[in-house]
Amino acid sequence: MKFYNKESGDYSYFKIFLAVFFALLSCVVVYFLFSKISVILSLLGKLLSILSPILVGILFACILNPIVKKFENMFNKKEKIKRKAKLGRGLGIFATYLILAIFIVLFCVFLIPNLFESINQMIINFPTYLENIFNFIRKLCTKYSINPKFLNDYSTDVNELFKNSVIPNLDVIINNLATGITSVFRGVINIVVSVIISSYLIYDRELFTNGIDKFLKAYCSNKVYTEIKNVAKNIYKVFCGFMVAKLLDSLIIGILTFIILSIFKIPYTVLIAFVVGVTNIIPFFGPFIGAIPCIVLLLIISPAKAIEFAIIIFLIQQFDGNILGPKLIGNKLGIKSFWVLFAIILFGGLFGFFGMIFGVPLFACIFELIKNITDKKLKKKVETKSVSEH
Repeated sequence: MKFYNKESGDYSYFKIFLAVFFALLSCVVVYFLFSKISVILSLLGKLLSILSPILVGILFACILNPIVKKFENMFNKKEKIKRKAKLGRGLGIFATYLILAIFIVLFCVFLIPNLFESINQMIINFPTYLENIFNFIRKLCTKYSINPKFLNDYSTDVNELFKNSVIPNLDVIINNLATGITSVFRGVINIVVSVIISSYLIYDRELFTNGIDKFLKAYCSNKVYTEIKNVAKNIYKVFCGFMVAKLLDSLIIGILTFIILSIFKIPYTVLIAFVVGVTNIIPFFGPFIGAIPCIVLLLIISPAKAIEFAIIIFLIQQFDGNILGPKLIGNKLGIKSFWVLFAIILFGGLFGFFGMIFGVPLFACIFELIKNITDKKLKKKVETKSVSEH
């Protein structure tokens, strides 16, 4: 019995051998991957850490490219600029990053010191707030004839702990907080590298897109090439369009919250506006995640101010949900509220805060891809059925 017969063209045994060989090889590879999973994950982590400036640069380029295009079109309206190759684009990149730099400088100069001050004041005033809570509970206990002895013991223990441990080490706590923020700013070098990479990607976007396009055309069939191109366009449209709109929406909401809270003289205005603005980036759950802790904090300080804040934040969210959000974001995601909720729970559980932010647009892209594939399969089945019937 020959392994394969050239004369008759019978390669059945050879095919069986190959199938068995590759099956065994796959088993060995899978076993190796699972047995060395910690080493592989460590290597992947190092690789991602090394490539992080490039990946962040690509993300910056995707998010900022629409803004650069707006400035580029504005500058190219002038004939002198339009005549010179890519001068309008260069000016657009410069204008975009200048505005971004101004926002960062304002954030560092104005917001960070105020945040530190708010946190510092909150720690100092914490015993007073705690005493207010205990007094409120004591009143309830007196009203309903409950012995508040357990509360007095607990109150004494908490106050002693706070006075002996927290207040003497307040400087250490603030310094540790400052050190933590400083360690974050150590990533500034990586951010600068990412900005440079994103500038190159935006400035020569045709060069990079054409290069990728040629590569796909050379190594993929026409069908696969078309599919990849459509998927890439959809990802860019959904992911980048949504992120730009959501960031702008959250910035406006944060500033609006700060202005209104300042008018109504709500305590810790900067801290609360910052929390509301940042958490607003998270779809669906964002407003609740930001508002509830702030309401609890204000309830401790002043129930009247807490009620004022709750009404203010409700009105701001109505404005965001019915006017600002639809204007900026529209229906860029194209998925129902259930899937938004599903994506937040899934990606938030896997990747934390950043998973909640980036998970929804990413899931929308995956959802759209699966939907397109399913629609094509169903269409093909319907066409096949109609042909067979005829």
